[in-house]
Amino acid sequence: MVHISIEGMDGVGKSTTCQLLAQRLGYKFVEKPLHYLFDESEDKYDEYLKIRDKVNANPNRIFTSWFYGLGSIYMYELFKNTNIVTDRHFVSNYAWSGSETNSEIYDLLIQKLGVPKLTVILYSPSETIVNRLISRDKNDSDIAKAKKSEMIYSRMIEFCKSKKLPFIVIDTSNLKAEEVVDKILEELSVNAVSYTHLR
Repeated sequence: MVHISIEGMDGVGKSTTCQLLAQRLGYKFVEKPLHYLFDESEDKYDEYLKIRDKVNANPNRIFTSWFYGLGSIYMYELFKNTNIVTDRHFVSNYAWSGSETNSEIYDLLIQKLGVPKLTVILYSPSETIVNRLISRDKNDSDIAKAKKSEMIYSRMIEFCKSKKLPFIVIDTSNLKAEEVVDKILEELSVNAVSYTHLR
């Protein structure tokens, strides 16, 4: 199994990047892995989204970090013989749920699952993300989150450095999705040798 994780805020182009990258590599694109457990259909997320929203409303960050950690565990079991590109993984989990009271959860997840071959953090300035979300839907609930994006990005980078995850940051502000994917493929090609010992 080879795993490439695409991280970042809503509105930076994660889903499009994941789909294009998976297509060009011949990998499977995976998002919301627990939906495979909760939903009857592979292309519907109704039950998962109901549960996710209840989880996110819970202020207990130990609980939320384990919920998303369970998604990672389930995904690695479900796709253990498949190369995958994922929309989010450990980094987003930590950025939103990580704290001093639950840091050992992330250590245990990494110990048991290993780390992705490459984590790609897609970045855009807060103002750019907010404008993109407003252009899609001015009532999008993610707009409030987007205003905190600089803090969230700092936490993502901090996590990658502290846990020694191979990662790159790509500013998508002035790039087309194809150009973002080209940069990821170039990174994988240039550093192929240093990534061979990783998942």
